[in-house]
Amino acid sequence: GNRYLGMLYGATARHSWSEYSPGPIWKLWKSFGIKDAKMIGYWSDDRIVETTHPNVKATAYVKDDKVLISLGNFDTGNVKVKLMIDWDKLGVDPSGYTLVAPEVANFQPAGRFSPGDEIPVKTKEGWLLMLEKTN
Repeated sequence: GNRYLGMLYGATARHSWSEYSPGPIWKLWKSFGIKDAKMIGYWSDDRIVETTHPNVKATAYVKDDKVLISLGNFDTGNVKVKLMIDWDKLGVDPSGYTLVAPEVANFQPAGRFSPGDEIPVKTKEGWLLMLEKTN
């Protein structure tokens, strides 16, 4: 499977089945505490995050104090998207939040986006973004 698009479904590459180890993703999952998060997929009527492009999907892993957002680009080209976050469903005030892309070896570089920024997403790839309070 595709290790970027698979994250939309809570899956990653299998160990020893591809050139990339899933170890760095597992490490992120553990540090985030994904086993205690509620997964809200892009297909859910209760989704809390969508994108401005119909072929870029977003799944949220929600905990009381943080959210991990998986973006996946199903399109045939590179695109830029903005996230549409339902702050009311999250129950938080959007001021003072930022999106942090933690560095994940052989997956993504470190980065930082404001919730209103355009985010570049390569074809058949994606991002793992932490929605974090900055103040």
